[in-house]
Amino acid sequence: MSETIDIRRELFRRAFRGFPWGVALVYLVFVTENAFAVPAPSGGNLLVVPQAMAEAYGSPVTAALVQMLWSGLLGAALGTAEVPFLLERGTLLWSGVHVLVTAGVFFLTGWQCKWFPDISMWDTWWMVLLFLLLGYVVRWAVRFLGWQADLRAMRRAAGLDPDPEEPPGKAVVPYLLLAAGAEILAPLALIFASPLNFWALAGLVYPYIVLPFFCFVSTSSLASRFRRRWLAYPLVCMAMILPTVFIMYNSSALFFVGVAGITSLAGGLTGTVLRRLKKNQ
Repeated sequence: MSETIDIRRELFRRAFRGFPWGVALVYLVFVTENAFAVPAPSGGNLLVVPQAMAEAYGSPVTAALVQMLWSGLLGAALGTAEVPFLLERGTLLWSGVHVLVTAGVFFLTGWQCKWFPDISMWDTWWMVLLFLLLGYVVRWAVRFLGWQADLRAMRRAAGLDPDPEEPPGKAVVPYLLLAAGAEILAPLALIFASPLNFWALAGLVYPYIVLPFFCFVSTSSLASRFRRRWLAYPLVCMAMILPTVFIMYNSSALFFVGVAGITSLAGGLTGTVLRRLKKNQ
């Protein structure tokens, strides 16, 4: 009973904390998109709601308030994504329930806010559900890495070897899932996350900021843990971005492959140096 009360309290706490984040992130998406939009919005004004939504509600102010409410609810739903991991039993079941509930909130938010005016209702539902499922796969991979770190810390505290020998390739699987999420899921999400034209961000922010940052950090983390297993990871990062290049862009975007490879290699070398410095301490 006490555990149920604690979980419920944590659920409301995270939902309350996620509400303002949802509002802020949605409006940040609109402001950032308009700042990079080509051509620029007429009159030089930054739009914070879709034009269709402003027309449906009769006033941009009313539309903005309604979008703020729904964006907050979406943020609250996403903010509680970690709660199933706090349960001692039924984590997988409640994670599935959370995916369906969040997909429902996302669908209702997009419908009320006119985020997907050119996509049919059921296509929108399946698209949102697919993205959330892929997102959960990535989140489980991250959680797995966290569990591994906790296990190593407990073994170290008990005076045991903190890094027991793992089956070949097992420790790399979470990194492969992360690469799939960052290089295949994230670019698609950039397109469908906004009701307006998001190609400017997908063509500028993603290849020049998001992609190199992810490749560098993930390879650095892998190389800092293992001496040789990271060597093939830059090739994986290069291969993962290829479907995105040909599905979303064209052959002119093949330089994304080079960006992924170079930054991943740089991250691997950095991680190797950090591992050796840590070993020498």
